[in-house]
Amino acid sequence: MTLSPEVHQAVTAFAGRRRVLLGVDFDGTLAPFVRDPMDAAAAPGGLEAVRAAGALDGVSVVILSGRDLATLRTLTGIGEHEPIVLVGSHGAQSSLAGDLDGALLDDEQEQTLASLREGLEQVASDHDGPRVEHKPAAVVLHTRGVAEPVAGRAAEAAHEVAARHTGVHVTPGKDVVEISVLTATKGTALESLATSRRVEAIGYFGDDVTDERAFAVLDPSRGDLGVKVGAGETAAEHRVPGIPEVVEALELFVRSRQEQRH
Repeated sequence: MTLSPEVHQAVTAFAGRRRVLLGVDFDGTLAPFVRDPMDAAAAPGGLEAVRAAGALDGVSVVILSGRDLATLRTLTGIGEHEPIVLVGSHGAQSSLAGDLDGALLDDEQEQTLASLREGLEQVASDHDGPRVEHKPAAVVLHTRGVAEPVAGRAAEAAHEVAARHTGVHVTPGKDVVEISVLTATKGTALESLATSRRVEAIGYFGDDVTDERAFAVLDPSRGDLGVKVGAGETAAEHRVPGIPEVVEALELFVRSRQEQRH
């Protein structure tokens, strides 16, 4: 066992709750970071454990990601008819209702998004190495693999682009700056799903700054479980050092629930 006794006990206790929602981030939590985002793949055993959890009675499972919904489905291989919810674009998209954000953007938001895209493309052109990702309601500057001080200057320029617009929301992460025209977060998505599924406790595993929005809605006094992956300040009560421990914790959840139910 590589999990700490505290994490082991917390996961086992969470597994014993009657109805639970188990949420997991993708990049940095289920899948190691790679230079080309489309090369990302879940660690061995990760998706298997997620699927096993989703097959248990009283368990709802959701993978939440900053990826757009279509990309998240491609990278995970989670089928449309599997009992696992996919939430993309930091909460702006859900597999329960398809691509929500495209229909929700009004003319002003569409114009703002177009301007943001143009601005970040210029930032990428002005600096050697950054890449721009386009989403239905956001645009993202990626600086993974870009050396300093170029990466820092590009990120600063991206913030300056955001500052020139009103009604936008900046989400900095690990080597990324995302600018969105919608207000959805992983936390609001997690709360909404928990309410609709009428669960009594929520569990969430995440590694990035954006995952703190999810940790912030958890309430340990009702049995919620928050697990931060890796270093850094966090609102989560528990921490694991890396992705292998996430897989181990998910497998422990499945095994413990099966044992407790028997």
